Amino acid sequence: PPVTVPHHRILAIRYGRHDRNAAANFLGGDDHATAMPLDYYVWAIMRDDAPPIVVDTGFDAEAAARRGRTLLRPVAAGLAAAGIDSGAVEDVIVTHMHYDHAGSLDLFPRARFHIQDAEMAFCTGRSMTERTLRAPFDADPVAGMVRLLFKDRVVFHAGTSAVAPGVTLHHLGGHTAGLQIVEVAT
Repeated sequence: PPVTVPHHRILAIRYGRHDRNAAANFLGGDDHATAMPLDYYVWAIMRDDAPPIVVDTGFDAEAAARRGRTLLRPVAAGLAAAGIDSGAVEDVIVTHMHYDHAGSLDLFPRARFHIQDAEMAFCTGRSMTERTLRAPFDADPVAGMVRLLFKDRVVFHAGTSAVAPGVTLHHLGGHTAGLQIVEVAT
């Protein structure tokens, strides 16, 4: 008999914004002076018969102020508006460890954090001696992920693996060494 995969809904929860020109979005700049603002999101994978899975944790007010970003609303408030209690979330997927994807780990005190082996090695290793590579990382979330590891709350993935039925991680690399994407059956 065929395997039945549950269907999910995916919520995009916008929490921040940065108004800037195209040149700020590319290494080495861009010669166009056109507006190219960034919006920042965390994602929730919803299924009626299972707890939500959160993808990425966003940044907090301190990081927003330090980096000149606008925090439209705190991540926990955005999740709450969608009916999600961040304190009750059991699984968080971190696509990569840049400040805007892994900056609010502490909002999820019960969660297991899913990360690629290559990402943890990248953000705690020799590559961080390069200022350009290090710039989009913040030390506190990286150290926080290491502390979570010592609390048995980090699940490492190497390549493609399932987090739950219908939710699969795929290692891509590129943007960071351990960048992963999430495939969801909808």
